[in-house]
Parts: sequence; structure tokens; C-alpha cells
Amino acid sequence: MLTKRSLRTVLAALAAAGAALAHAAYPERPIRLVVPFPTGGSTDVVTRIVAQKAQQLLGQPLVVDNKGGAGSLLGSDAVAKAPADGYTLLVTQTAFAVNASLMKKLPYDTLKDFTPIALLADHPGVVVAATAKPYNTFAEFVQTAKANPGKLNYSSAGNGTWPHLSMALLASEAGLDMVHVAYKGTGPAKVDLVAGRVDVKIEAYATTMEMIKGGQLKVLAVTSKARMPELPQVPTVAELGYPRYETSYWIGVAGPAGLPADVTARLERAFVEALHDPEVKRQLAAQSIYPRGLPARDLDTLTRAEIDKWGRVVRATGIQE
Repeated sequence: MLTKRSLRTVLAALAAAGAALAHAAYPERPIRLVVPFPTGGSTDVVTRIVAQKAQQLLGQPLVVDNKGGAGSLLGSDAVAKAPADGYTLLVTQTAFAVNASLMKKLPYDTLKDFTPIALLADHPGVVVAATAKPYNTFAEFVQTAKANPGKLNYSSAGNGTWPHLSMALLASEAGLDMVHVAYKGTGPAKVDLVAGRVDVKIEAYATTMEMIKGGQLKVLAVTSKARMPELPQVPTVAELGYPRYETSYWIGVAGPAGLPADVTARLERAFVEALHDPEVKRQLAAQSIYPRGLPARDLDTLTRAEIDKWGRVVRATGIQE
């Protein structure tokens, strides 16, 4: 005859076995992949390319859900509050880390309310200016800015965005006094840059390469740690006398906190494998986006480092919303 204690033990074992079987069958239905930005941007492009392959590996559709608004907060918050069952995931990116310091009060905890899954890709930025501008090298630009404190400006898609903070970090490193002009989106910011109404801008190469190839913009420097294969003749900012400077726009995927370890592992394998697929690599390379395909621990390490780095920039510049 079973004692009460042994009965509880049996029931617990049966419950654990049932949970294990349920997870073993994962996924059993489509998975929602929340992109916290509108369609068309580089985050959306990367997500859709990777999702096509990852869904084949998972055996269930990955449905991309663009939930933009509030600088990525709406989409991020929706996933933070979703059930931790592996059927609602978030595409994280640089803004995810930036917002931890930029926003005075977040509706979620960036490190506690999410489960890292995989680091998907990244792409470097470029320091660009209109071809009509008098400076043709980064050194000439710095010299012009220092000779005209408070007179040169730079644009971004809005306060606290990656281009804004990347240029603020550069200005701090180089000792430049420049005016930030915030636009409502990348499009109008680039239009005024090409027209010469803006002096300089940091932007992802992926979203400026056509203008560069078309002769509308000239590249003064690259923001990544190493030179870009696409622009081998263009030096990095670090090479040009600012060795601590490095920034790239990265993209990862995470789930809500408490995601079961086996579900996390299943998703991690699928996304990492997808990023090593030759066709996925080819499609990303066509956009000048570099596949990473690294596991959850790498995304977690990067997110923490980025929160620390951008937190220092936010505090030093007084930028906060």
C-alpha cells in the first residue's frame, strides 16, 4: 500500500514525465516571432531571412509579428508578459540594451524578464557625409568640427537611437562639440544628409550602401572593430586614433523569463543552425549583414556588455527619456 509520502513522490514523477513528454513534442503549433519595429528595417529583414530556415528545422511556421512603437518597448513588453512556453519570442537588438539606461522606467526588467536564445547577426556602421561636404577624410572632418565648435550637426532617426548614441560616443571620444538633430525616422534623416543640410551621420552600412555606391554619400570611417570586406580601403575609427571606439548593430532572439531549458535548447539549435546555412549566409551577405549564429550564452554576455557600455554613454551625455 502506498503511503502518502510515496504517493506524492509517484505523482511528482508522473507530472515531471508528462512535462518532459510535452516539451519533447515542442513545437506543436506556429511560433510568434515579435519584431519590435515596423516592417522594412534591417531587424525585420534579418528576422524574415533567418525565420525561413529556422521554421524548416523546427517543423512549425515562424510567424513574424511587427509590433513597433515606443522605441521597441511595446513589442518587448508584450513578450516579457507572454507565457513562457516557447510560442512567443522577441527579436532583440541594440535598442533592447540601450533602453535599459535610456528610459527612466521600463515596464520590464531587461535582464530578469527574458531568456536569451541565440545571437543571430550584426552589421557595422559607417560615418558618412554628403559628397558636397568639404571634408573627404575622417581627420578632415574632426579638424573641421574642432575648428567650429557647436556649428556642425549630425542626424539620427530619433533621440536615443543607435545612430544617435554611436555619434554621441564618438563625439565624446574625439572631444567634439556637435548638435544632434533628431528626425522621425531614418528616411528623412538620410534625405537631409544627402542634401547637405546635415553635416555627418552614423548609419548602418546595410541601409546606406546604395547611396554610397551611387555617389550620394562618402564614407569617412567604419565603426566596427575591424575593416569591412566591402570597404577594405576605409579605416575604422579605432585605427584613426580612438582605440576604445567600436560599435555595431546586433540582432538576437529571446523568450520570456522561465522558458524551459529543453525548449530553449531546441530553439537555440534551430537558430544557430539556420545562421550556418549557406543560403541564409548568402542572403544576409547581399545586405552586408554578418551572420553570427552563436548560442544563448553569447547573446547574454553581449547584452550585459552593451547595457554597461550604453549606460555609460547615457550618463555621460545626459541623454534620457
